Amino acid sequence: MAAALKPRKQPRQDRSTVTVEAILEAAIRILRDGGWAELTTTRVAELAGVSVGSLYQYFPNREAIAVEIVRQRTRAFLEVVVAVDLAGVTDLDEAAHRAMTAFLAEKRRTLDLTLALRDTLPEVQGRQAILEEGRLYVPALQTKFAAVAGAPPDAARLAMALAAVEGTIWEALAQDPGALDNPATVPTLARVFMAALGDVSS
Repeated sequence: MAAALKPRKQPRQDRSTVTVEAILEAAIRILRDGGWAELTTTRVAELAGVSVGSLYQYFPNREAIAVEIVRQRTRAFLEVVVAVDLAGVTDLDEAAHRAMTAFLAEKRRTLDLTLALRDTLPEVQGRQAILEEGRLYVPALQTKFAAVAGAPPDAARLAMALAAVEGTIWEALAQDPGALDNPATVPTLARVFMAALGDVSS
């Protein structure tokens, strides 16, 4: 099953990259307009302007498309965090607050897509994909927070902190779809992040 959730091949040429991007953009539009129930490979191919055969060269099924969207969105969230300006910040709590502010802003920007994929995440092992992508950003985040704390956070604890934040967001959304607009959410996420991160001493 796991193999069926991965792209069949990665685009190697500009034309292939354009095709894959068109497929993913079409899938995102369908998810936003009609949700998971409306997402079929036939509809995606039609909207993307490619043949179903071309789509299947890259994605074996709609689940694999969904997982790739999840991975792309996770990378976008974490790239925003890596890009946060921490110049002059000497307090790790403040750094965490700034990071969670940026993270949540990007989450809020694509909340409709997040909600469209929420119910199918277990089916497509989406949370596993989120965690896998998160681990790839641990070295960059270690460097980011080391500049503030004087020492890099432990890699395993940093990965755990990212997972804790992600889990908190999903639980908050399950309780209240408007949770991301609550002013208390950023400080809550910052506290969750710091609690999972533990002591970082120079």
